[in-house]
Amino acid sequence: MHKLDRNCVSVPACLAAPVATRYDQLHGAEKNTIRSALFTIQGERCAYCERRTGTGKDEGHIEHFRDQAGHIHLQLNWPNLFWSCKDENSCGKHKDKCDRPAGTGAQAVFNADEIIDPCVDDPDDYLLFVFDGTVRPRDGLSEQDAKRASETIRVFQLLDSAFLRKSREDAVKPYISILNSLKLYAPDKLRNYASGELTTTASAPFSTAIRHFLHQFAQ
Repeated sequence: MHKLDRNCVSVPACLAAPVATRYDQLHGAEKNTIRSALFTIQGERCAYCERRTGTGKDEGHIEHFRDQAGHIHLQLNWPNLFWSCKDENSCGKHKDKCDRPAGTGAQAVFNADEIIDPCVDDPDDYLLFVFDGTVRPRDGLSEQDAKRASETIRVFQLLDSAFLRKSREDAVKPYISILNSLKLYAPDKLRNYASGELTTTASAPFSTAIRHFLHQFAQ
């Protein structure tokens, strides 16, 4: 998860001056326009886990950050919409299953104000992605911010998903051996290489895990 800039695109016309009053009244062409704008913002990646998705309408879904049933007035609200993968065990699909009114389990009810909105918040301020594929709240957070980090990890299943852990680990793994070799044989090139790869991988799947690993060598 990384910071997204919604201002890099215009608000889709069907949302800027909507004729529809509910999301389910939008036509396919209007949803295609929304999808295309979200692809531009997110680089054809899931807003939450950063896996690459296809561009077809069935290769992910337009996700309501605040759910449609509980927030009818936000159904056509542009800041409330993201593109999410279709993994039933993580991201937007899992978030929508968090409706258990009691307990602290993976599907317990959450407060949307207590999870990170990647267009409003900078996830880097809250989350640290580790080279082994895990993710945890950053050290030194306030109690409130630590809860937001933990709730974000839980609600989107960023840690407990074995697929996501392995995918992030695999994304970082090639750089571990390369940087170890550079430290040993060409330490003077280490910083330049890491800095260059930060730019090269910015649009790659799971780029935040790569970036958090490379950052220590680019300084």
